[in-house]
Amino acid sequence: MSAEKFQTLKEMGFENPHDIQRFTTRTENDIDVLKVYLHRHQGEWMAKSKKFKFKRKHTNVSVDSGLMPYRASTEPSPYYLRAISELEQLVAEDQSTKDKKQLLLEEIDHLEKVVARKVEDLRRQIEDL
Repeated sequence: MSAEKFQTLKEMGFENPHDIQRFTTRTENDIDVLKVYLHRHQGEWMAKSKKFKFKRKHTNVSVDSGLMPYRASTEPSPYYLRAISELEQLVAEDQSTKDKKQLLLEEIDHLEKVVARKVEDLRRQIEDL
Protein backbone atom coordinates (compact mmCIF):
# COMPACT_ATOMS: atom_id res chain seq x y z
CA MET A 1 0.00 0.00 0.00
CA SER A 2 1.41 3.39 -0.86
CA ALA A 3 2.04 6.07 1.73
CA GLU A 4 -0.23 8.48 -0.22
CA LYS A 5 -3.14 6.43 1.02
CA PHE A 6 -2.30 7.56 4.58
CA GLN A 7 -2.49 11.30 3.96
CA THR A 8 -3.93 12.14 7.40
CA LEU A 9 -1.11 10.25 9.12
CA LYS A 10 1.42 12.13 6.99
CA GLU A 11 -0.19 15.41 8.05
CA MET A 12 0.11 14.30 11.67
CA GLY A 13 3.89 13.99 11.27
CA PHE A 14 4.44 10.32 10.43
CA GLU A 15 7.02 10.36 7.65
CA ASN A 16 6.79 6.58 7.22
CA PRO A 17 3.34 5.34 8.32
CA HIS A 18 4.54 1.74 8.00
CA ASP A 19 6.65 2.27 11.15
CA ILE A 20 3.39 2.28 13.13
CA GLN A 21 2.91 -0.88 15.15
CA ARG A 22 -0.33 -0.27 17.06
CA PHE A 23 -2.50 2.44 18.58
CA THR A 24 -4.86 3.05 21.49
CA THR A 25 -7.72 5.50 21.97
CA ARG A 26 -9.57 6.85 24.97
CA THR A 27 -11.89 9.73 25.79
CA GLU A 28 -11.19 12.17 28.61
CA ASN A 29 -14.07 14.57 29.23
CA ASP A 30 -14.52 16.30 25.85
CA ILE A 31 -11.16 15.24 24.36
CA ASP A 32 -10.32 12.11 22.34
CA VAL A 33 -6.78 10.91 23.04
CA LEU A 34 -4.97 8.89 20.38
CA LYS A 35 -1.65 7.22 21.24
CA VAL A 36 0.34 5.72 18.37
CA TYR A 37 3.17 3.26 19.05
CA LEU A 38 6.01 2.89 16.56
CA HIS A 39 8.14 -0.19 15.86
CA ARG A 40 11.24 -0.38 18.04
CA HIS A 41 14.39 -0.35 15.94
CA GLN A 42 17.63 -2.21 16.65
CA GLY A 43 19.46 -0.70 19.63
CA GLU A 44 16.49 1.20 21.08
CA TRP A 45 15.53 0.34 24.65
CA MET A 46 11.98 1.59 24.68
CA ALA A 47 9.28 1.78 22.05
CA LYS A 48 8.53 5.24 20.75
CA SER A 49 5.04 6.65 20.86
CA LYS A 50 3.23 9.84 19.97
CA LYS A 51 0.12 11.19 21.67
CA PHE A 52 -2.50 13.36 20.01
CA LYS A 53 -5.52 15.10 21.53
CA PHE A 54 -8.64 15.97 19.54
CA LYS A 55 -11.38 18.24 20.86
CA ARG A 56 -14.86 16.72 20.56
CA LYS A 57 -17.62 18.63 18.75
CA HIS A 58 -20.50 19.75 20.98
CA THR A 59 -24.01 19.38 19.55
CA ASN A 60 -27.59 19.47 20.77
CA VAL A 61 -29.63 16.36 19.96
CA SER A 62 -33.41 16.54 19.91
CA VAL A 63 -35.17 14.23 22.35
CA ASP A 64 -38.64 12.94 21.44
CA SER A 65 -39.99 12.54 24.93
CA GLY A 66 -39.05 14.08 28.23
CA LEU A 67 -38.97 17.48 29.86
CA MET A 68 -36.20 18.97 27.72
CA PRO A 69 -36.56 19.20 23.92
CA TYR A 70 -32.75 18.97 23.36
CA ARG A 71 -29.90 17.16 25.06
CA ALA A 72 -26.22 18.18 24.88
CA SER A 73 -24.00 15.62 23.19
CA THR A 74 -20.47 15.35 21.83
CA GLU A 75 -19.07 13.77 18.66
CA PRO A 76 -15.51 12.94 17.62
CA SER A 77 -13.87 15.31 15.15
CA PRO A 78 -13.81 14.24 11.48
CA TYR A 79 -10.00 14.54 11.45
CA TYR A 80 -9.77 12.11 14.38
CA LEU A 81 -12.11 9.66 12.60
CA ARG A 82 -10.00 9.82 9.41
CA ALA A 83 -6.83 9.13 11.43
CA ILE A 84 -8.46 6.13 13.16
CA SER A 85 -9.66 4.77 9.82
CA GLU A 86 -6.16 5.00 8.32
CA LEU A 87 -4.59 3.44 11.41
CA GLU A 88 -7.02 0.52 11.30
CA GLN A 89 -6.17 -0.08 7.63
CA LEU A 90 -2.46 0.11 8.35
CA VAL A 91 -2.51 -2.23 11.35
CA ALA A 92 -4.75 -4.74 9.53
CA GLU A 93 -2.37 -4.68 6.55
CA ASP A 94 0.62 -5.26 8.83
CA GLN A 95 -1.05 -8.18 10.60
CA SER A 96 -2.09 -9.85 7.36
CA THR A 97 1.43 -9.68 5.88
CA LYS A 98 3.09 -11.40 8.84
CA ASP A 99 2.27 -15.03 8.89
CA LYS A 100 1.83 -17.09 12.03
CA LYS A 101 5.11 -18.93 11.54
CA GLN A 102 7.13 -15.70 11.54
CA LEU A 103 5.39 -14.48 14.69
CA LEU A 104 6.16 -17.74 16.50
CA LEU A 105 9.81 -17.60 15.42
CA GLU A 106 10.08 -14.04 16.76
CA GLU A 107 8.57 -15.15 20.08
CA ILE A 108 11.10 -18.01 20.33
CA ASP A 109 13.99 -15.61 19.65
CA HIS A 110 12.75 -13.23 22.32
CA LEU A 111 12.29 -16.07 24.83
CA GLU A 112 15.83 -17.35 24.17
CA LYS A 113 17.25 -13.88 24.87
CA VAL A 114 15.27 -13.56 28.11
CA VAL A 115 16.36 -17.00 29.34
CA ALA A 116 20.02 -16.30 28.45
CA ARG A 117 19.96 -13.03 30.44
CA LYS A 118 18.35 -14.75 33.41
CA VAL A 119 20.94 -17.57 33.38
CA GLU A 120 23.75 -14.98 33.26
CA ASP A 121 22.19 -13.14 36.19
CA LEU A 122 21.86 -16.34 38.25
CA ARG A 123 25.49 -17.30 37.52
CA ARG A 124 26.61 -13.84 38.62
CA GLN A 125 24.64 -14.17 41.86
CA ILE A 126 26.20 -17.59 42.52
CA GLU A 127 29.70 -16.18 41.99
CA ASP A 128 28.94 -13.31 44.39
CA LEU A 129 28.13 -15.80 47.20
